[in-house]
Amino acid sequence: MNSPCPSRERGKGRGGTQFTSEDMTMRRLYTTLNARFLCACLSLACLLPQSAYAADTDPAVRVLNASPEAIAADPALAGFVKQTAESAISEHCSRCHGPELRGAPGAPDLLDYDWLWGSATDSSAVGAVMQIQRTLLYGIRNKDCPPEQQSYGACAATRFSQMPGYLKMQTLNEAQIADLVEYVLKLQGGEADAGAAGRAEADFAVCTECHGEFGEGDPAFGGPNLTDAITLFGNDRETIRDVIANGREGACPPWGDTLDAAAIKALAVHIYNLAEK
Repeated sequence: MNSPCPSRERGKGRGGTQFTSEDMTMRRLYTTLNARFLCACLSLACLLPQSAYAADTDPAVRVLNASPEAIAADPALAGFVKQTAESAISEHCSRCHGPELRGAPGAPDLLDYDWLWGSATDSSAVGAVMQIQRTLLYGIRNKDCPPEQQSYGACAATRFSQMPGYLKMQTLNEAQIADLVEYVLKLQGGEADAGAAGRAEADFAVCTECHGEFGEGDPAFGGPNLTDAITLFGNDRETIRDVIANGREGACPPWGDTLDAAAIKALAVHIYNLAEK
């Protein structure tokens, strides 16, 4: 009997199923493609461990995935952190904080325990390093962003706190500010006029939102601790009076666009390691 499709030759598969020559060609094509796909998958599977191994040996990747304790325990990672951080300090941080990070008037000492945001003593190593990383990434009172990305006059992601000038705002007069100077000196444990400090207790209420009820500060909001002698601008009467009367608004630029993620992490770990705890 003639085939209804004389141009096709038929073959038989299992169970007597008939296949045309086109069917057979397509089956061979599928088989070839499946084999090639399988080979490609096997090749990729062979490559993946190599990629993972390469990532594992890259110190920048390993630093990003390691805790401060793990970095300290690994000489290779510790060396990478030290070298990377010292390079960043020399090129960027030393301009304000000095080559030893001990600060200057208006620029904080980065190695003492007294930090505006977070602390080397009140959280885990991981938590403290994350606090430093955020400051490095987004800066403090950074205003270098479009107006629509700003909040309270600064970029929304930046660290932000404000020391207002109470004389400029006419919230306090000269006599009240003079009394507050003595109150702050008393909080620091310095010599102070007891009468003036006593009169200032009521006026200190305007300070408690950031500095706390007892002047202990608030790291969550960047409120400095007034009970120690660590200050940005000095703790003599004239300087304290000027800060209360006229306010202060220093800034630290964000480094997220200048330093890569590994350098940010290395710098944060390095600062934490050097900080007095």
